[in-house]
Amino acid sequence: MNLRSRVDGTLRRREMLKGGERVLVAVSGGPDSLALLLVLNELAPAWRLDLHLAHFDHRLRPNSGADAAYVARVARRLGLPVTTGSASPEPIAAGLSPEEAARDRRLGFLEAVADVVAADRIATGHTLDDQAETMLMRLLIGAGARGLGGIPPVRGRFVRPLIDVGRGETEAYCRAKKFRPRRDPTNDDPAFLRNAIRNEALPFLASRFNARLSEALARAADALREEDILLDRLAADAIEIGEERQERTLSIEALNALPLALRRRAVRIALGAPVEMAHIEKVLDLCAAGRSGDTLNLPEGLNARLEYGSLLLGRAPSQASPAEPVGLTVPGRTSLPMWDAVATVWEQRETPTVWPDGKGTCVVDADTINAPLLIRTRRAGDRIAPLGTKGTKTVADLLTEEKVPRHQRDRVPLLVSGDGNDVVWVVGHRVSERHKVTGETQRYLWVSFEGGRSWRS
Repeated sequence: MNLRSRVDGTLRRREMLKGGERVLVAVSGGPDSLALLLVLNELAPAWRLDLHLAHFDHRLRPNSGADAAYVARVARRLGLPVTTGSASPEPIAAGLSPEEAARDRRLGFLEAVADVVAADRIATGHTLDDQAETMLMRLLIGAGARGLGGIPPVRGRFVRPLIDVGRGETEAYCRAKKFRPRRDPTNDDPAFLRNAIRNEALPFLASRFNARLSEALARAADALREEDILLDRLAADAIEIGEERQERTLSIEALNALPLALRRRAVRIALGAPVEMAHIEKVLDLCAAGRSGDTLNLPEGLNARLEYGSLLLGRAPSQASPAEPVGLTVPGRTSLPMWDAVATVWEQRETPTVWPDGKGTCVVDADTINAPLLIRTRRAGDRIAPLGTKGTKTVADLLTEEKVPRHQRDRVPLLVSGDGNDVVWVVGHRVSERHKVTGETQRYLWVSFEGGRSWRS
């Protein structure tokens, strides 16, 4: 089967294209990317493709600008548009190797060009041999199933049409088309792990154990990648992940009921950022201990902590700023943006036939209320006499007893009257005993909250 047929089959089987797309082709000038360009150009009429070339000069070696000139000549020969770019002399970000920085800059360049030319897909020249090298390289450093899945054939706009094609085939295809690709001498430098694997480890293993080792490794990467996707789906379906501002919450009971493999994945999915297995294990250990209030700091500013049977993962919440008191319209409706809610106040003289539960709506004796009626967040020293009890307690103690997560307590709204220190209702929780309705009540004051729920138990 010739290269054109192989690539055509890959495009269909891996659903890389539907037909009629504008494709940005990343061309370094080497044999793989050149073969990619030539075969896509050959397939363009049948697939109704609109091709645009992109070349990025990393400036990591002398005379690298000659590659850009070569790609421009190829573009003219094929009658295709080309966009070139080069790395700026800005310093490399801390923690990145020159190769990692080069990759990030190249990908950023390709994304930017794709946006400008309105490309539907970005095609890169990764081959079956690149896949095998990646899989073996990650195996050597102890990667898990996700890492061993290697290079995804499709990732967002990026597609790898040569992922089922060997490097020898791309070189033969360039020769058959009468093109002489450029050669990057850094690909022979054994100081780079990938080069050592490409030029030493793989040839040795292939000669001693399996002449078709690259194909075997690429098949294994495909299988592991598909299984990884399936396990992620099972983990996500098995547990409900709630949202709370910058955090996600998981039920510890539901999490602990999962097999270990799915527990690990559920934590990783909830974190929403790449973390090492060691950190995921620490999160699971935190859950096993099960002590509410325990906290674990993770890399990249992430945080894990336990709150009353829930595991909260994400960015540690910042301390809420005290809200300015908001005067309520009596009677009427008042918007409360901080809580994404609306408070409605009304009065009646008839004895109610249905009584509220004090969570979203309360009713109190209007004659015990002094104007103005305000909504605010808690302050140090706030006290309330909860309905049905004798004596008072701090609002802080009440919220602790109500098992309100610590990070939510400063957002719970309080209904206060008069000088602002008389707590009538801890909204969503308890009404004050001193404002309760009795047999002597003549006027009934109703207050209802509608909207946001992050402050509720």
